[in-house]
Amino acid sequence: MSSNEDLYRQYLDQSVIPSTDNFLIRRHKPKVFSRIPYHHHASIEVNFLIDCEMDYSFSGSHVTVNSGHMVCFWGAAPHGVVDVRGNGDMVNVYISFAQILQWGLPTHITDALISGDVICNLNACQIDAIRFGQWAHEYNKDDVNWRKLVLSEISARFTRLALEGWDTLHHDYRQAKTVVGRGKSMLHVEEMLRFISENHTSDISVTGVAEYVGLSPSHAMTLFKRIVGLPIKEHLTRVRLSHARMLLAESEMKILSIAMDAGFRSLSSFYEAFQNHFHTSPAAFRKQTRFVGKI
Repeated sequence: MSSNEDLYRQYLDQSVIPSTDNFLIRRHKPKVFSRIPYHHHASIEVNFLIDCEMDYSFSGSHVTVNSGHMVCFWGAAPHGVVDVRGNGDMVNVYISFAQILQWGLPTHITDALISGDVICNLNACQIDAIRFGQWAHEYNKDDVNWRKLVLSEISARFTRLALEGWDTLHHDYRQAKTVVGRGKSMLHVEEMLRFISENHTSDISVTGVAEYVGLSPSHAMTLFKRIVGLPIKEHLTRVRLSHARMLLAESEMKILSIAMDAGFRSLSSFYEAFQNHFHTSPAAFRKQTRFVGKI
């Protein structure tokens, strides 16, 4: 392993990578990165600044985040805070990419996030300041129903962003300086992420993903794991499970049909993956979601 790869792994921030069906919210005073120059993580990051501003560096390109704007990006891109102005607060929301896919957002916004765009809402909105502050407070309640409510409101806010449109603060990594994890490597990973998101219901394999981007399976697996933080197979499984969970909760399809529709080759492999990831069976999960929905 090269020294560059060692550094890239060192800066992988596992603390802000939520599980497939979870999310994280933190409210704090924004600070300039001092211990490390940047970090990266396999999750979608949302920033909202209250009474302050800050500058990010995305692979050498500076992006200014203004107060009152909802800023979103795919955290696999190395990024770090280089300047903070004002003494306000920052609310961070971290969401798994599988969760974003589960929401069924318009394709143009998921494509923007996958491709590495840093996007924000067109105009500052006072309601957002209330929303983000409220989400940060309610997230800390020890009640699963509050968590579900907050997540549903975040989903609705993403849908509104997709419908209203957005400004692109940083676009296309191919225009950025060549640093660790950028250039062709990141483009290959972006292509793999997009291929998986668009084809996970088909009978695709790690070899198929590698062939799509013109790499050997071993090279593709190493590259994907280094940048995304997960093996290709695990990411593919998580996306398929997210698809299956949505169908279990929202449809009357038989479990066998759901397994096949989500891309699993057999019912047994679906049950095994579901149990390993969620520690319950598909049938029990469906029953639980239906019960909660009736409360």
